[in-house]
Amino acid sequence: MHTGRPQRRLVRAPGLTFRAWLRGVPGLRPPTLADLDYHLSTLFPPVRPRGWLELRMVDAQSGDDWVVPTVLAATLLNDPVAADAAYAATEPFCPDAQRPVPSHDIWLRAARTGLDDQDLAKAARACFAAADSALAVPGTPADLRHVLTDFAERYTERGRSPAHDHLGALRRT
Repeated sequence: MHTGRPQRRLVRAPGLTFRAWLRGVPGLRPPTLADLDYHLSTLFPPVRPRGWLELRMVDAQSGDDWVVPTVLAATLLNDPVAADAAYAATEPFCPDAQRPVPSHDIWLRAARTGLDDQDLAKAARACFAAADSALAVPGTPADLRHVLTDFAERYTERGRSPAHDHLGALRRT
């Protein structure tokens, strides 16, 4: 089937980084802007703005567990008081006011240690508490608030994640 797009010949070289390709590789043509555009489309960080906010971790949850990050993110983004609380909780991870995002080191800490890191755990608990407070208003479906508080009690408050359950199951087998 023809999509109307010109066919592009992809460069496939195991172990070749885009950076190395930019610096020049004997026998390979230099990368083009189209190559860079394609390369960037293959990167999948946990959050990426694409004209909308894409939270890639949501669809990686088991069963109906996607509800928790969805409710948490929607609440922290939509409720001004909860948003301010989340900002206050996470601001220490973004020391550069000109670039208010966590540094690479913070992302590595989060990936390696999760809620074993006391600073990250404190921020996570504050975000869950802010969302819970925002959901404690008339008209909020009780099921949504319960899903969030149940998760927080089972995991966040204990410095755990669902991955701990999976690891425990693996150790028992």
